[in-house]
Amino acid sequence: MYSKLNVRYSFYWKYTQNLKESLLFPSKNQKMLEKRQKVLKYQTDIENYESGKPDFPIGLTDWLVDEFGVNEESTILDLGAGTGKLYPRINAAHPQKVMAVDSSEAMLKVLQKKYPAVESHLGSATQIPLPDESVDLILCGNSFHWFANAKALKEMHRVLKPKGALGLVWNVRDKSVSWVNKINELLDKYRSGSPYFGTWEWAQLFPGHGFQKFRTCVFPFSYCTTPENSIHRMVFSLSYMHALPEQEKAVVRAELDKIAETVPRVQNTDQIKFPYHTMAFSIEKEALEKK
Repeated sequence: MYSKLNVRYSFYWKYTQNLKESLLFPSKNQKMLEKRQKVLKYQTDIENYESGKPDFPIGLTDWLVDEFGVNEESTILDLGAGTGKLYPRINAAHPQKVMAVDSSEAMLKVLQKKYPAVESHLGSATQIPLPDESVDLILCGNSFHWFANAKALKEMHRVLKPKGALGLVWNVRDKSVSWVNKINELLDKYRSGSPYFGTWEWAQLFPGHGFQKFRTCVFPFSYCTTPENSIHRMVFSLSYMHALPEQEKAVVRAELDKIAETVPRVQNTDQIKFPYHTMAFSIEKEALEKK
């Protein structure tokens, strides 16, 4: 089980007044969400997203069962679902119903084609098209940093059942490996304020806004594929990299080629092992005081 292989621990977050205000009044976060939506409007090349984004590790299914008690009676919402990367791990836990919400119609079309059993909705974290108290668990795979604000949490709190929970999951590149760190350093040059997991600003929302008992689990894994998929397509599956002018993309590709040459291949193949850590966070819904 996942708990025997990974370390679980609690986080306690310090607030600063400026950061509190930026999260309570989410204008900055809303601008970032609008930026992502603008990129996705013309991101018709889903191939980079599909092949460049690694799948989630098998151990995540055990986490869903052990941490949240997912079973055949559970109703789960995949919020910011994209093309459904998280769905195989959710489905393996045998929930009664899985729903998906995303702001990209193109992404949802791919999801619907791959997984027709999923009930898909065009929407956003601040406007979830579901009834009050209709969901046992909301999962966000590689997406929560885009809508980490009080308004979104209020909406999530609304659709969760009284004993519901929020699960936040990210696949994080293992920068302790030198060539992976070189890729991260290259990406840092182009990120220019785009929200991402590594800032940890999103975590300052917890505990609070109707959520409590913040816990995490870490899953180390390697994604075995070709350099083209795991490096080039991974980089350009990131919305801020996809939006670069072609001239800048050419510069990035040249740098990635240099890095790829230094990466060891799996014996007798042209494939590489790209190391990741999956960071999985669970937060429980708590009752809000009535005013």
